[in-house]
Amino acid sequence: MGLRNGSLVCDYCSSTVFSFEPFQIAWAAKDSSDPKAGFSYITQTWQEIDDGENKGCNWCDVLWGEIPFWYQHRKKEESPMPEETFKITVRFEKRNSEDEIVLKVTIEDDWTPRYQVRCDPDENAAAFVPGRKLVWQVGSPRAFKLASDCLTQCTLRHNCPKPQETSLPTRVIDCSDPERPKLVLTKGMQGFYAALSYVWGEPQPHSVCTTKLSTYLESIDILLLPKTIRDAIFCTHNLNLRYLWADTLCILQDLDEDKQREIPQMCDIYRCAYVTIIAASSWKVSEGFLHNRKKPVETLLPFLCPDGKLGTISVDEDDRPMPSKEPVNRRAWCFQERLLSPRTLVYASHTLQYQCQTAMSEIGDIWNYLPSTKQGEMRLPDMMASHTPSRTLSSNDVEVVLTAWRSVLRDYTQRAVSDPSDRLVAISGIAQLFQRWWGDSNRYIAGLWERDLSTDLLWYRDSPSYGSLVTGQFLAPSWSWAATIGCIAAGWDKRAGNIIWEVQSCNAIPVSDNHPLGQVKGGRLIVRAIMRDVTWDPAEPELF
Repeated sequence: MGLRNGSLVCDYCSSTVFSFEPFQIAWAAKDSSDPKAGFSYITQTWQEIDDGENKGCNWCDVLWGEIPFWYQHRKKEESPMPEETFKITVRFEKRNSEDEIVLKVTIEDDWTPRYQVRCDPDENAAAFVPGRKLVWQVGSPRAFKLASDCLTQCTLRHNCPKPQETSLPTRVIDCSDPERPKLVLTKGMQGFYAALSYVWGEPQPHSVCTTKLSTYLESIDILLLPKTIRDAIFCTHNLNLRYLWADTLCILQDLDEDKQREIPQMCDIYRCAYVTIIAASSWKVSEGFLHNRKKPVETLLPFLCPDGKLGTISVDEDDRPMPSKEPVNRRAWCFQERLLSPRTLVYASHTLQYQCQTAMSEIGDIWNYLPSTKQGEMRLPDMMASHTPSRTLSSNDVEVVLTAWRSVLRDYTQRAVSDPSDRLVAISGIAQLFQRWWGDSNRYIAGLWERDLSTDLLWYRDSPSYGSLVTGQFLAPSWSWAATIGCIAAGWDKRAGNIIWEVQSCNAIPVSDNHPLGQVKGGRLIVRAIMRDVTWDPAEPELF
């Protein structure tokens, strides 16, 4: 791009789309509800666009990528003729919130690709463009500084509750010297701590056990720990936090009694953590999560600021990675660890993200917060974000809690557990939170709720999960969804008609009295109903 007579003109294809007047029309369109708003023009010939792209014109590069795609899908031909020209409409748009700007390029009023617009914080354009470039060096001092800023400013920006010092878990890792971490027996100490959520994916021979506990209380050889645990210790230290909770080092892995004491505490461990570090992109614990991400491919374009200054923006295709594809989002244990955490740092495959109850952001893109629901990830209802449940639930509150639980089951049961007997255990922290909200008005029975038992019994296996079927092993009573592996649809199905049975009694026997909401070893259900003989043809298995 070169400056000619006060206008930006492409040196190769002579495009004037970035001249002052056309650019201001495109920029003003972000405040217009008219779908036709923006600056429209007829391009140079396809040959000139092709030449411009080969010689380094970034705007030609954008058109060179989009026009053939449109041509192949609409005209069913491989590429345009050299002399062809095209109508292009350029506009900026706001998306999801006042603080997210995208560039929309419409080809022949038909094909409308959108590009995320970002810039560096010290750019002239930064005063007008809220988006910031993705952080791909997620383990850099800058990334830790930006993450710390998000944590300290969340209360002001999103009205989130201010974190309070809390009773520390039974054991935590002291990260004050990340090269020589050690275990601490807290004995009622108060403070802030980070929690870790990650995929094991393989054995951890250096987990804490009864024979190693005394040694680890003195110091832990950092080189013996898998990369994800080392990264978590380094991350905690650089977030200016002293303590970290990670299951592999804070629960005695060879002592069932300790597991029965500690696992029932996981609801509070994650609820009370200052932040939960989520190693979202790692398939196994030896991979770590602080490595550099793939540097984003960006296209730089000039930006004529409304104040007359010349700035630069970067645009990239509006193709957000899907959270469902991350390894942690395929594992059952990781679900409650994220859902229970009020604030998380997500080390995703493409960048570092921050998420709280109200919103989420890509770190560095500090003003670009999106509602969590827009990311396709479940969050607890806002009313359940409070640490103090209401004494009584209104009829509307009851419906909110019931709906939330059904959403929990659908998401959770899609995920895999390495040990099928953990089917109820790995969701017990969420069940504990729901139990607090129900209080004495409801009872949790092997994955079902007594208050709505007739409806809860109508669950059905909707689709397979990432796990495999289990035979010959007792997981739960046959009337509980936990007795099978697969994605569960919970609640009343209108195809079933009215419920005309009466539940007379229902009970489950927990494996451990210390963990009544966890694994069960038996149960009994008595239902009074009209019996009818039916014939079911396995070749035609539709029941309704």
